[in-house]
Amino acid sequence: MKCLACLFGLATLALMATLTLSSAWADDPKARQIMEKVDARDDGDNMTSDMEMVLIDKNKNERIRLLRTFGKDKGRDQWKLMFFLEPANVKDTAFLSYDYYDADKDDDQWLYLPALRKTKRIASSDKSSAFMGSDFSYADMTTEALDNYDYKLLKEMDVRGHKVWLIERVPRSERVVDQYGYT
Repeated sequence: MKCLACLFGLATLALMATLTLSSAWADDPKARQIMEKVDARDDGDNMTSDMEMVLIDKNKNERIRLLRTFGKDKGRDQWKLMFFLEPANVKDTAFLSYDYYDADKDDDQWLYLPALRKTKRIASSDKSSAFMGSDFSYADMTTEALDNYDYKLLKEMDVRGHKVWLIERVPRSERVVDQYGYT
């Protein structure tokens, strides 16, 4: 359990790192090794979670959306299915993502819109657009490939008795920058 908490702390700190593009960047072997260990951790073959998405507008008004998410590993690829449970205006909207482990392959995504009784495929060129009115993009809803980024170890520290690392992640290509909407 301590190892799981340590890996969670590591993953959280890695995701909090600043994301910028720099052609002068080189991959830090220690940082990459840490990220490979995070990627290789056994997180099970199936996942179910209930989530709350809080949308805050410029006037600080909050809208809350409740979701139920299911995940399934298919070899090294992953399927993710999200159902919006509340509020009524998004209820029964569903999002399916097939995340390919191969960094050279675009993930497949679909959005089911119950009011129209239609399923919309999300084109690769649309993955930087907003996901369901949030600040997340459709690309943020996928599992990102390690090989799309270079890593740099910024800091090592102890948090509640666990060794953690702050790792900066930088996109390797303009394609990744465009897909994930980095500026």
